[in-house]
Amino acid sequence: MAYFGKFYLDKEKDVIVTLSMNDDVMSYILETPNHGTGNLITNFAKVCDLPITYNSEGLKVIEGMVPCYFNGENEKVYILRMGDTKVANIYPDGTIERKAYVPAIAKTLMSQTKGYLLDIRKTLVKTYIREDVKFHTDLHTHRSANLSPDILIAMGIHHQIRYPYYYIKKLGLKITPEQREALEEQRKKVAVKFKNSGLQGKYLERKIDDNTEINFADLILNNISGSRYNIPKIRASLAVMKDGQAVFTNLEKVYIYRYVFTKGVEARKKIKIKDIESVPDKDIVNALKQMEQDRRNPDYADNTLYQDKLLWTARAYQKNGIVYAEISDTALVKKEEAAETLQQIHEVMPKITRETGVTLRFLAALRRIPLTILKDQVARGNYFTENLQVLKAVAVDPYIAGSDFVGEEINDILELKSVIGAIVKIAKDIPSYVVRIHAGENDSLPDNVFNSIKCVEEALAEDQNFPHMRIGHGLYTADLDTEKGRELIRKLCELKVVLEFQITSNVRLNNLSTLDTHPLKQYLNSGIACIQGTDGGALYGTDSIDEQLSLERMLDLNHKDFLKMRKAEDAILSKSMFEFNEKIQKFYAMCKGMSPEEFLKERIDAESESFMDLDGGERKYDSALEFKDKIKEMPEDLIPVVIAGGSFNNAHHVTKLREQECAFLNDLINKGDPGKMFFVVGPSMTGYEKYVLEQAGDRYQIFVFVPATTTEEEMNKLREANVGIRVSIESSPLGTYKSFAYEIFKRRQSVMIALDGNSAACNLMQDARNSKYESRIFVDSRAKVLKAKADSLQGYITYIKDGDNADEILGYVDRYLGALEELD
Repeated sequence: MAYFGKFYLDKEKDVIVTLSMNDDVMSYILETPNHGTGNLITNFAKVCDLPITYNSEGLKVIEGMVPCYFNGENEKVYILRMGDTKVANIYPDGTIERKAYVPAIAKTLMSQTKGYLLDIRKTLVKTYIREDVKFHTDLHTHRSANLSPDILIAMGIHHQIRYPYYYIKKLGLKITPEQREALEEQRKKVAVKFKNSGLQGKYLERKIDDNTEINFADLILNNISGSRYNIPKIRASLAVMKDGQAVFTNLEKVYIYRYVFTKGVEARKKIKIKDIESVPDKDIVNALKQMEQDRRNPDYADNTLYQDKLLWTARAYQKNGIVYAEISDTALVKKEEAAETLQQIHEVMPKITRETGVTLRFLAALRRIPLTILKDQVARGNYFTENLQVLKAVAVDPYIAGSDFVGEEINDILELKSVIGAIVKIAKDIPSYVVRIHAGENDSLPDNVFNSIKCVEEALAEDQNFPHMRIGHGLYTADLDTEKGRELIRKLCELKVVLEFQITSNVRLNNLSTLDTHPLKQYLNSGIACIQGTDGGALYGTDSIDEQLSLERMLDLNHKDFLKMRKAEDAILSKSMFEFNEKIQKFYAMCKGMSPEEFLKERIDAESESFMDLDGGERKYDSALEFKDKIKEMPEDLIPVVIAGGSFNNAHHVTKLREQECAFLNDLINKGDPGKMFFVVGPSMTGYEKYVLEQAGDRYQIFVFVPATTTEEEMNKLREANVGIRVSIESSPLGTYKSFAYEIFKRRQSVMIALDGNSAACNLMQDARNSKYESRIFVDSRAKVLKAKADSLQGYITYIKDGDNADEILGYVDRYLGALEELD
């Protein structure tokens, strides 16, 4: 059989259909090589009622024939169907018309379970949207998440960015002997620079590898045979994990990989860009050709990397019928970046809009907590002060639509009340200003949506109107059928607050596993203005079209529902464009002949004394200092048993001990061997975690993960406890789940026992499931939230039921330690 062509059933190029032809007979092979567990292809085959076979490498594939037909014009056409759904029309001249695809949501849920529950209608979706309800905005997205991996790869080649040696090693990329020799020689010189840095071990190695670089264009163009292997690896690193739902820990790591491209620095040694056609991906080739052509266009000839990002973001939106977007960007509240970034926007955006018809504006984004994964860039002290000083200065710029609070929702929004008050004060003199707050993304703090609105309302000056306010996500609140929920609906309606929904990112970030609980239809039926965003669709393998089709199929939205959303979107679009055009005229009048950068720098300098007395919150004590006498390393030769049963509840959930669960823990403690295992609990030490401390504290080693900063009350409680302490990188108690992943699930085999909790406990479960080391996960079948999450992880979970004992856990501990002894 001769190769005929190929296409993909998803946006991330994970579900690959390769076509072959021999004597007018066409066959296909469907593969999912980027998914290692085999769950995706197994579940897809089951839904479509197709047989599984194996290729020469022993990987699962689906094979079949593509029937040939003649259409009404007597043209020959091959029609591929799967599960009675037309997937593609394929013509003898090589034209392939894809008619259906797998949404990112369905792909994710198929990937992480051995018992996929959705039907064919929600798995293989026809790609049609009625014109009168087609959305034309993306009002919830993020700067470094907009561009697809293929465009980022092409841009990395075109701009010849530096690509650190660290990522070549981390991704296991193939390089030529000449490239390796040059990198190793360079690495020796870099190592000398850090000889006296004070860093040791893996931290020193990472620093050296991060500062040893190859020109990305060299990596790809001068290594074409390796690029056939490398490009899929690099592409996968620029999107959230493939085999299952991710957690925020995974998302932060993806952003680090993306920063290499989105905040790229030109390589020191340039090469001549040639032989573009040899790059083994036609989409990257086509993008590179257009980028080379843009260099001959006077409008774009001198574009910076950032300006090219804006251009290609607008082109992607144009392709999907989007005419207006608002992008959250933390650079716009940074003193050293804001004015220069806005200057670049002013220079290029009119040209981009002229070409594409797309208007891009920005929400200056403040992080609700410091970004801790970038160790060299952790903010110290009250980092909001500078953010607000810069925001006040740049808020007059027409490309600034308003502001946003971004980052993982692991702190109570009331902790930011003074910061929100300062933003409302800034908004007073700018009637068009949008106050957007990410809230209700997970169920840990169900009052955050209501309290966000309350913070804005209480901060209003006497003669100030309520500003344009939008809530990003709004997925979890008080039950809407309770008095508290009805009060929220009244507030949303009265103050005309808009809710933004991004269903794909909710699923892929482990914030939504059960689709039938989504509140969107209830909000629409209550008269709330609701709109769709993508949350930075390329990061999640989605776009505005994919997102709208997913809303229709996954949430069963009908035409009337979409009309309501389209009406809300149209109102925002009309008002935003009117206010944007008014603001442009006022802004250039204020500049008085200065460039935007010069004008804004003057304003930023003038605000350097503003907000100096801002309240920074109550977490005043450094845990590493306060607990230095109790910080201990966890034993390497014993099995950690993680107990989730109190620390990972939401704000209103108090764990009540049940007799059967206590009996299970007693059995584990009494039969277990302190010479084989130890316990690890969360920072609150309440509920079942407290029970384990009381029952096992005199025999077993017990460790507690605590946040990086602590209150006096927490400090006193921990000092009195007979525990070893590990200090998390996160300052919030709910964020400590990340340290369980870093120090346990990603480094060693373990046991997790989930007895109670909400989203943070679900994140622990997902991290244990995602671990490259085996983690046996036991879940209390009577814990409603945990059971719902566990149902999406069928095949990886053992349920604890009434009357169960701990023998299975103890048997696992004995088998693992016995295997270690045999290896020794």
